[in-house]
Amino acid sequence: MRPLIVILVLANLAFAAWALLIDRPPVPPVARDISHLPSLVLASEPLPGTEPSSAPGAAAAPGGRCVTVGPFSDLVLSAAAATMLQTRGFTPTQRDEPGKDLVSYWVYLDNVPSDAAANRLLLELRAIGLTDVRTMPATTGEPRRVSVGLFTEREGAERRARGVKIGLGATPVVTEQHNSQASYWVDVTLSSPGETLSTEGLLPPAVKGGHLEIRDCPPPSGSAPVKARPAGVAPQ
Repeated sequence: MRPLIVILVLANLAFAAWALLIDRPPVPPVARDISHLPSLVLASEPLPGTEPSSAPGAAAAPGGRCVTVGPFSDLVLSAAAATMLQTRGFTPTQRDEPGKDLVSYWVYLDNVPSDAAANRLLLELRAIGLTDVRTMPATTGEPRRVSVGLFTEREGAERRARGVKIGLGATPVVTEQHNSQASYWVDVTLSSPGETLSTEGLLPPAVKGGHLEIRDCPPPSGSAPVKARPAGVAPQ
């Protein structure tokens, strides 16, 4: 019986030695530093160091928003407005552009045979109470004419023509005249989205019926050729 016990004890000791020497747990691998490697970026994410845009292809606008105030009827008024805007901290620039055609109606007597006949007509016209009459300069190939009035409305021109016909028995000619009329604007660049521009005080109180508007500056490619002037400078 004793030999059997000894054999069992030796067997247990041998198994324990095998477990300690042979059946060891695997050694974990040494961790590697990967901080120097580039990180993965999804296609939908912005690249590092860039700001996300609000819309595809969006880009920051270069400078501020340009607005223009006008129209002014002449350069003196636009220069005064530009000076006023300078006192408010802006850097304005005067600009002119083609405005609406100024339509007028000219009444005149045509085919006057001589200078003596023209002078005689002037005396007769003044005798019936017309003071805005004059002889037009004679040019080669053109008949002599005596002007009997220039009007902004056709009704006034027709009334004058009837008066001349009744007073002298002559029938005047009434023609429509178109003259290009320039308008004047003052451009201002707003430095921030919240900045505003007021038209208050840009027209003197003596200008009755004057109305100013504020709109975006015309694009360079679509605007008509203009003559830019420094703020506050009027023609001599």
